[in-house]
Amino acid sequence: MNLEATQVRYDLSYLNQIFQGNREMINNIIQLFLQQVPQYIHEMEECVRRNEPLSLHPLAHKAKSSVSMLGIKVMEDDILQIEQDSKHLRNLDNLPHLVYRVKENCQMVYIELQEQLQRSA
Repeated sequence: MNLEATQVRYDLSYLNQIFQGNREMINNIIQLFLQQVPQYIHEMEECVRRNEPLSLHPLAHKAKSSVSMLGIKVMEDDILQIEQDSKHLRNLDNLPHLVYRVKENCQMVYIELQEQLQRSA
C-alpha cells in the first residue's frame, strides 16, 4: 500500500480550536480554501510564465493564511518561500519549481478537503 496516498495533508486542529468544533464554520473555511487558493496558484503560474516575480508576492501572501489555518504543512514552507523570495527578488531561478510543487500539493489537498466536506455533510 502506498503510504503517501493515504497520508492526510491537512490538520483541522487549529480550526477546531478557534471554532470550538463548529462544523459549519470549519466547512466554510474549507470551502473558501477550495474556491480561492487554486485560483491564486493559477495566477502564480501565470506570473512565472510572464517572468513577473514581484507579482508572486501578494498572491503567496493571500494563500498563506488559508494554508496555515488548514494546517497544510506540505505547502506552508513553499508558500512562505515564494512570498519572501519574490518580495526580495532573490532565488528567482527556484520560484518556478516552488510554484509547481505548491500546485501539485494543492491538487492533492483539494481532493482530500472535498472528501472531508462530503464526510461532514
